[in-house]
Amino acid sequence: MKDILKVGLVMLGFGVVFLFFKDVNANDLDISKSSPAGVSATITIAASNSLPQSKANATYVCDGVDDNVEIQAAIDSLPETKEDTGGGSIQLLEGTFNIGATIKFYDKAVSLIGTGRYSTTLMFQNKANDDMLLIGTGAKHGMPPGRLAHLTLNGNSRFQTKGSGIWMKSGDMMVIEDVRIYDFKENGILLKGVSPSIRPSVGSIENCRIEYNKKNGIYIGPGSEGWIIRGNWIGDNGTLGEPYHGIFIQAVHGVPAEAKQPGGASNAHIIANNLIWQNECTQICIDGGGHGGAHIVISDNVILSSPYENIKIYDGTHLVTITGNNIMSASESGIGAAPHITLSKASHVVVSNNAFASPSRGLASAAMIKAGSKAGEVPIPAPTAILIEEKGSDYNKFIGNVIHGDVTKVILVGSHSYTDSREEQDKK
Repeated sequence: MKDILKVGLVMLGFGVVFLFFKDVNANDLDISKSSPAGVSATITIAASNSLPQSKANATYVCDGVDDNVEIQAAIDSLPETKEDTGGGSIQLLEGTFNIGATIKFYDKAVSLIGTGRYSTTLMFQNKANDDMLLIGTGAKHGMPPGRLAHLTLNGNSRFQTKGSGIWMKSGDMMVIEDVRIYDFKENGILLKGVSPSIRPSVGSIENCRIEYNKKNGIYIGPGSEGWIIRGNWIGDNGTLGEPYHGIFIQAVHGVPAEAKQPGGASNAHIIANNLIWQNECTQICIDGGGHGGAHIVISDNVILSSPYENIKIYDGTHLVTITGNNIMSASESGIGAAPHITLSKASHVVVSNNAFASPSRGLASAAMIKAGSKAGEVPIPAPTAILIEEKGSDYNKFIGNVIHGDVTKVILVGSHSYTDSREEQDKK
């Protein structure tokens, strides 16, 4: 067992502390301002390459090998979370923390805060082959809020066989902000419960950079509700030809409440003000699971450069609003023509006040080059349409949109669906 304790943990008592940073730097960061509700316990951890002054003042000092041991010991030393008390804050100082196994938050309200996205890094060691951060045990639903902020998670995927950056099994009101999550063998962020009644809900992912993960950038699973995804860069996630997306929302209908597997709708999410581009399948995909995936707003994003559709909504998804987005360049891979938006067995979807453009560039994209095109020689193939509504869809509306470029077609098949586009409208 490593000798990890440098100085004793001092408990400062209990009080309500729920403040957020406006500006962050390594010199004046006060982590006590970001503690979960009802908590004032704070622990500082220095990396093996932190500054000498940082090491001198730290509670724990890592040695650069299996630094997860020190971080886990700090979490384990925090008081148990009971109702609105317990848990605490851990400040990771500047430097690189080498992680050899999963760091578990259990059901504690833990805030794990770095000194900045490009000054504090957690990096997987070779052959860790697991998820880096695990939030919630899956034994109960709901807990006081925790926070993850101002650091980078590096998955080192070349030397892993599996593993996501963050797997949240359960809990409410988690805040993930100003975090770079990249190069994981599986998902960047996995929000997936263990049953229809135990799942992660009502949280936010803001101002993060989520990229180069080999599966989904963000996966929101069955039963989850109330997630806000805002102000992020989400790009280059997935593997070309595989069904992984920038953002994937999935419902599974018909799973009994007592089942020990994820199930239920995935509802009431907001996806706003993000840059979502060059993910290797679709940029945003919503799978209704038969009759789920509802009350979702996709607003004011820049969405572009997709090998297939930019947005795909299918299998019972309903009550979705797509508005105010700038949507460009679908069907870039040359491995299959697609429209900007596909609605398949989807209903009550409103597509309004968006700007569409196709194509936006004259050179092959990264996705096209992977598919065999040569840079500078093959123009981007145009999407087949702006929107295609497939059989089983109805009560959808395409209104008030602006369309640039040669591709202008809107194809509707539902007898109650409507478009104000001057271009072709097919009713079958």
